[in-house]
Amino acid sequence: MKPHIAALFVSAALIAAPGTVSAKEILGIGTPDATQFRAKASASDAFEILSSKIALTHATRDDIRDFAQMMIHDHTASTDKLVALGGISKASLKTKMEPGPDGKYRTNDLLDSDHSTELNSLDSKSNRDFDKTYIADQVKGHEDAVALLDEYSRNGDNAKLRAFAREILPTVREHLAKAKALQQQIGA
Repeated sequence: MKPHIAALFVSAALIAAPGTVSAKEILGIGTPDATQFRAKASASDAFEILSSKIALTHATRDDIRDFAQMMIHDHTASTDKLVALGGISKASLKTKMEPGPDGKYRTNDLLDSDHSTELNSLDSKSNRDFDKTYIADQVKGHEDAVALLDEYSRNGDNAKLRAFAREILPTVREHLAKAKALQQQIGA
């Protein structure tokens, strides 16, 4: 699997437990500043939403489609909260999430090349291969998201964004637990 998901949703220091990943390990830096956090959080949400929309049509299992629907709902809500805090616009995000005329996702300042490549790859998969790849992406992405949210909620430089990170961290932890359970069920 590609390391691209390391930049997803919110990526930096898994809860202070043994064997967890630090912000420095994921981001190559300490705590991101507010601009970096907004960018990583919105990119992560975009990837979760887009990959989950693909899952609605490609997944072979109802439980994976149910999980994908939850991802679309919860990450859309997260994006709406992030947009309300300023610094990014919903219209700009929506435009950057649109595939090109050929149906392929393009690299831009929201979707880096790893994200766009993974979305296009995911869209080309089917059956069990799709299920396994999608869920593996979800586990990795949510591990990274928990790390970033946890790090920023404790050490971030913007009080409103710290509160946002604290607010959504439990939901992202729940997503991670559900993704890991699905991964175990499908033997991925």
